[in-house]
Amino acid sequence: MSYQELDQTRHVFQAADYAVCGAMLLASLGIGFYYGLRGGRQRTSAEYVLADRSMTVIPVTLSLLATMFSGISLQGFAADVYFRGTMLIWLIASNIVFSAVAFYVFVPMFYNLRITSIFEYLEARFNKAVTACGIFAFTLHSVLYMSLVSFTACTAATAVTGVSFGVAVVCVIGVCTIYTVMGGIKAVMWTDTIQMLLIFATIIIVVIKGNIEMGGVINVWQIAREGGRIELLNISPDPTEYYTVWGFLIGQLGAAAMVVCNQYLMQRFLACKSLAVAKTAVVGFMVGSTIFISLCVFGGVTLYAYYAGCDPTMRGHLNQPDELLPYFIIDVFHGVPGMAGVLLSGMLGAALSTLSSALNGVATLLGQHLVKPYVKNLSDERYTMVLKSLATLLAIIILGVTFLVPLIGGAVPTLLAIAGAVSGPILGIYLLGMFYPRCKAKGAFVGYLVGASIGIWLGVGNVLHGNRSAGILPLSIDDCPALNTTLETMTTTFDPSVYTTTSLDDSTSSVMTNPDEESGPIFGPLYSVSRIWFPTLTCFLTILVAAIITWIFGGNDLESVDPRLYVKLPKWGHCAWPFKACGRNKERGPPSDVKFEMQAPDNEPVSQQEEGENSPLQKLGISDTGPGVKCNHGRLRKDSKV
Repeated sequence: MSYQELDQTRHVFQAADYAVCGAMLLASLGIGFYYGLRGGRQRTSAEYVLADRSMTVIPVTLSLLATMFSGISLQGFAADVYFRGTMLIWLIASNIVFSAVAFYVFVPMFYNLRITSIFEYLEARFNKAVTACGIFAFTLHSVLYMSLVSFTACTAATAVTGVSFGVAVVCVIGVCTIYTVMGGIKAVMWTDTIQMLLIFATIIIVVIKGNIEMGGVINVWQIAREGGRIELLNISPDPTEYYTVWGFLIGQLGAAAMVVCNQYLMQRFLACKSLAVAKTAVVGFMVGSTIFISLCVFGGVTLYAYYAGCDPTMRGHLNQPDELLPYFIIDVFHGVPGMAGVLLSGMLGAALSTLSSALNGVATLLGQHLVKPYVKNLSDERYTMVLKSLATLLAIIILGVTFLVPLIGGAVPTLLAIAGAVSGPILGIYLLGMFYPRCKAKGAFVGYLVGASIGIWLGVGNVLHGNRSAGILPLSIDDCPALNTTLETMTTTFDPSVYTTTSLDDSTSSVMTNPDEESGPIFGPLYSVSRIWFPTLTCFLTILVAAIITWIFGGNDLESVDPRLYVKLPKWGHCAWPFKACGRNKERGPPSDVKFEMQAPDNEPVSQQEEGENSPLQKLGISDTGPGVKCNHGRLRKDSKV
């Protein structure tokens, strides 16, 4: 198809395509109304937030996948492989590590504590100051990232349908808000299930159609190899290289926070009917993410093979690299009624699933920490209404920020770099709480501030001064049909450094950015370090600073911390952790004749019975009885009088 013909047809959606997209949106609304009008009608917080802890493996697993892999992932992964090659496949190894950590540590810990917000753990283990750091960072990142998710999905919809950007934004966020507020977490998870099936269908159809057009898998692979896209084992130790094996195996370890310290992902595990179901869902998530990443990588290879000799970016057909997938859909399926609608539904579904999860999860987070503790005598029914109001307010904020994305342009990567830079430090304070019982709130707080500050500095410096064209492979228009002089002139001035593709890093946006500026003579090399290393670096700094503060000012006695709030390490693991304070005797517990008391603010002991509901574990809904009772953020007092 010629450039002129494609330009005339790319905005023409047939009636069948509109019908398919409309059916997907109506199905999402229908599920929301169904769960909003049946059973308990989402009148209790337990039903609205955790589905009465009754969910099973399949909807939880598919909901996890749909939440984790947004429309940005669907479009961005394929575009990233198109521009940078197949090293992204090593993200599978990172996800296996994340899943293992969740399976053995975080999911059992959070599920057994019976908490609603994962940041309740930080409040019980440390204090409200540490908790506030995590809540602020997570909320800021969620709002910015969800706005970018909405922007990317609506831009794709505008490109292929001709519907105005404003109408697309209002429709997508409006539909999402209605079914999220009406149906609660059950509606969110079941719509996620349908949407994830559409997401898988989208990438599978793209791969199959592309391979048919190019004469089979072997031919596609050969074209990609000749174009330098097939690279599976870059073991260079250079941290400035965009993707390396070590970057994924080591540099991305800190990015585990995107899974294990993510409220709206962990909320799905907490909604499971049993711990066994939750752990099975972790395994399903690991398998599903492996399949999804593999499909996206091969999808990117297929797109490259299709456009190898006539790159649409250099021809001026794309405003953003992430438009590549919707461009291919319209280019290849423009004459097939309904097919473009199915594929666009997959991209919109990816955005809806992530957005709805964030609305429900962040509303839960704010309700648990900013409303419940300060509004006394609030009935559960009224509290549920507050949660629904918070979700609506968040949707309005995201709607506004989405409209600002095209206006602030190049500032988006900087804002996301600031918000995303704190994921490593958040993981750091959770690891300190779970594996280093000697660490007090002071150490965790200072460690977080140092780690987050360094992360923000490096992230912003990388956006402003780093080499944005790092890893970009050559593109060609040698096989294009004859073009006019204007277009030829355009291709000779093309600079790939003005494009930033969305890949595994949430701090990378899909908007146009300015060309590279000269780095400063002092920190230039540091700013050139690949962002893939930042999460682990900032996580390590957080732990190191907290360990130093603990060594200087002293830490908790091992006996004073509730064993339910930390993880026992085997003896061989002591050498890898500061002060060898991680082990505890399996049979350790308080003597039967020892009385535990709360430490009051004025340092006067207050009996546990008098403290009542002010006990941190009781705030979590956990009984303060039994061995190792925690009081006052992990510290216990023993009455010397037996």
